[in-house]
Amino acid sequence: MGWACFRLGALVALVTLVGCGSRTGAEIRQWDAQPGPMPHPEVCNGLDDDLDGLVRAGVLEAGTMDGSARDGSTRDAGTRDAGMRDAGLDGSLDASIDVGPSRDAGSFDGGDGGRPSDLDLFVDEDFRDSTGRYVHIDHCGSCGHACRRSRPHEITVGCGLVAESPACVALTCDPGFVPSRSGECVPAYDRLCMTCADDGDCGDFDQAHCLDLGGERRCVVDCSLTCPTGYACHAGSCTPPSGSCSCEAGENFTLACALHDPMSHRCPGHSMCADGVLSGCLSFAEVCDHVDNDCNGTIDDGYRDGRGAYILNIHDCGECGVDCTLSTIPEGDLVCGGDPFAPSCVLHCPDTDDGIQPGDRVDANRNIADGCECVVTSTSDDPGPVRTSGSMLDVNCDGADGIVIHSFYVATGGDDAGPGSPTRPLRTITTALMRASMSMMNPEPRPHVFVASGTYAESITLPDGVQLHGGYRRDFLALDPDGFRVEIRAPSGTTAPGGAALVVRGAGASTTGIEWVTVRGLDATSAAAATFGAVLIDPGPALFLRDMQLRAGVAGSGMSGMEGIAGRSFMTLPASGDPPRGAVEDGGHACTPTAANSVNGGVGGTNSCNGMETSGGSGGVAACPVFAMVQGAGAMGRSTGAALGGAGGTGGQDSSGPITADTGACPTASVCCGLADFTVPGDGFLLPNPGRPG
Repeated sequence: MGWACFRLGALVALVTLVGCGSRTGAEIRQWDAQPGPMPHPEVCNGLDDDLDGLVRAGVLEAGTMDGSARDGSTRDAGTRDAGMRDAGLDGSLDASIDVGPSRDAGSFDGGDGGRPSDLDLFVDEDFRDSTGRYVHIDHCGSCGHACRRSRPHEITVGCGLVAESPACVALTCDPGFVPSRSGECVPAYDRLCMTCADDGDCGDFDQAHCLDLGGERRCVVDCSLTCPTGYACHAGSCTPPSGSCSCEAGENFTLACALHDPMSHRCPGHSMCADGVLSGCLSFAEVCDHVDNDCNGTIDDGYRDGRGAYILNIHDCGECGVDCTLSTIPEGDLVCGGDPFAPSCVLHCPDTDDGIQPGDRVDANRNIADGCECVVTSTSDDPGPVRTSGSMLDVNCDGADGIVIHSFYVATGGDDAGPGSPTRPLRTITTALMRASMSMMNPEPRPHVFVASGTYAESITLPDGVQLHGGYRRDFLALDPDGFRVEIRAPSGTTAPGGAALVVRGAGASTTGIEWVTVRGLDATSAAAATFGAVLIDPGPALFLRDMQLRAGVAGSGMSGMEGIAGRSFMTLPASGDPPRGAVEDGGHACTPTAANSVNGGVGGTNSCNGMETSGGSGGVAACPVFAMVQGAGAMGRSTGAALGGAGGTGGQDSSGPITADTGACPTASVCCGLADFTVPGDGFLLPNPGRPG
C-alpha cells in the first residue's frame, strides 16, 4: 500500500475503501502505525527540514523526533525527501493533515517563551534573524548567496544590514581604511581637518565626526582607529597637537573663536597660534563700547556702577567717550558726578573728596559759573517744605528735593525709557509709580515720586508703600503747588470706576500717599452716569491724601421721564354757543331786556374720572348792554378731590354809543360822526377773556 492510500483512507475513514482494495480493520490499524516523515538538520532550502513546525502544529509525536518509526524501525536521512513527498509535506502542510487550531489563533506557543507562531518561521530558521531576514554568511539575503572577499582593501567580510536589508559587508579592512556604513572599505584619514558642517561631511563611517577645533568646524576621527602621524588623541578624538588645524610649527597668528557668557550667549574671542601651539579661546579686554568684550555677562563693567550709570571712569562720563579731563576752565578741575543716574562733568569741590558731610560745599545745580554753591545742612532730605527753593529745599545738595537715589522724577517732557532722574525724568506718572513699586524688592528701593508742573492725562493707581509729591519746578529745586500746578486728569476711555483719575486698592499697609496735586475725574458720557474723582477700596491705616484738590467730573443728566397716558375722550363733546344776532329793540331803538336778547355761550363737554364728574363749565350769557356793566362770566369746570376745576372766562364790560345831541356835546347834528362816536367806561375798561384749563 502506498502513502497515497493512507491519505485517502484518512479522508473517507471506514465508509468506503474504493481504489485501495478491501481491507480489514486489522489492516487499517497496521497502516495507521506506519512511520511518518523524519526530522533532519536544517539546511537553507525553503523547507522545514527539522520538522519543528510540524511539532508545534501537533502533527508529529515527540517520539518520532529521534529518527525511529512508530514500529521501532529506523529511517535514515536519505529517506526523508521521499517520505515528505509521500506525506504531501513539500514545505507546507497538506490540507489532508489536521494541524489543529489556525495560525491566527496563536496556538503554537510551544512553551518556548514567545517564539513566533507563524509556521513560516520554522523554515530555514538557522539562517534567518528574528524578523525573517537571511543573515548567514553563506546565505546572505537568500539561500545560496555566500559572502566572499570581492572588493578592494577587504580583509574579512560578513553578512550585515545595509538600510535594514541583508548585504555582504566588510568587517575589517587594510590599514588606513575602515568599513563604511554601506559595507565597503573607505579611507579613514583622508578628510582629517577638512572644514565641515556636520558628521556627514567627514566620511560614511561611524567613527567620523565634525567638531569645533580652535574656533573652527573641522573633521576628526575617533581614537579607536589609531591616530595617524601628526595627530594625537585628545578627548577621544584624533586632533593636531596644537588643537587647531590652522596652527602649524613656525606660525604665529591670532585666530577668531567663540566664547559663552554666564547666560550662554555667544561672545567673540581669539586664540593665539605661537609656533604651532594654539592657546585656548581668550576673551578681549573690556572697553567702553556698549559691548560685553570680556564675555562675563556685564556690558562695560569697570565703566558703569551698579545703577548702570557711566560714572566710574572720568574719560567716559555719562556716556562712552565723554572725557572730563579734556576741558580746562579757570574755576578748577572737572570730575564725573552730578545726577547719580545720568552723570556729567561737574566742578570738582574739594569738600567731597572724603565723602559728603554737613557743612560741605557742593556743586548741586551743576552750574560751573557759581562754583560749589550748595552748603549741605543734612544728609537726609524729606520732601518740602512748600514754597521754598534752592538749598532750603535741597538740604543734602544732591541736585533735587528728596534723596535722588531713592526717588523717581517725572516731567511732561520726559522719556519713560530714561532712568527717571532729575536731569532725565520719566514722561508719565503711571510708569514712575510702577517702577517705584517694583524697586521695593531691591536692596536700594526708590519709593518716592516727584512730579513737575503740567497736566497729565492719566488714571493712576497708587501702589502700597509709594509716595507721590507734586508742585515742583522743572528742575525740582523749587516747590509751590499753586505756582507749579500738577493736574492729573482722567483720559477719555479710562477703565477706572466712574472715570476716576486716582485709584487706591488695598494700599496703606505701609506709608503710602499723595500730596500737592489736583485730581479731576472724567465727565460722564452717558445719561444718569455717576462720576468719581478718586476711588479708594480697602485703604490701609498708613494712607494719606493731603494738600490736594479732588474733583469728580460732570455727572450725566437725568434721563427723560416716560410719556403719560393720554386722558379719556369726552363722554359728550362740548357744544358751540349761540351765533351773534341783532338786538330786538323797542320803538325808541332801545334793546329790550327779554329772553330774545340773551345770547348763550357754548355748553361744556361732560366726562368723569374714577366715578367723579370732571365736566367743563358752560360759557357765559350775553344780554342787552348797560353802560359800564360786565356781561355774564363762564361757569367753572368740575374737578376730582380737592383740586379746583378751571375758572370760567369773564365777560366784557359794556360801553355806550353813539354820541348824539341828547347824550353828549353834539351841537350841530342829531348824530355826530367823527373819530370817536361812542364812549367807554374809562382806563380800567375790561375786555372779555377765555376760561382757564382744569
